Amino acid sequence: MNITKTIYDNEIVFFVNKEIIDDSVVEKIISNSNKNKKIAIDLKKVKTIKSNFFIDCLIKNKFKLFNLESEVLTYLSLTLESGFLKSYLNYEDFHLNRREFVKRRFVVL
Repeated sequence: MNITKTIYDNEIVFFVNKEIIDDSVVEKIISNSNKNKKIAIDLKKVKTIKSNFFIDCLIKNKFKLFNLESEVLTYLSLTLESGFLKSYLNYEDFHLNRREFVKRRFVVL
């Protein structure tokens, strides 16, 4: 199974159980989510992202991310327009809506 789903009161948390996020994983997340609930994805095991659909969903703010590896965090921050990657350190921060990474900007010299 590529993803597992946990439902809390007003939140749905998906755990990605593989190292690569591709379009099929993102489609499963979107199809198994409820628009009335906040959606978060735990990327603890993810090493690579190979999905433009995933990037589009992040831009449209369809879900939030937490437990990102530093390489994935850097990649997404550089890939997203104007550096607006909204992610959290862990689930508790997502649940309490605090310590969100916003406006991560990198300079390449």
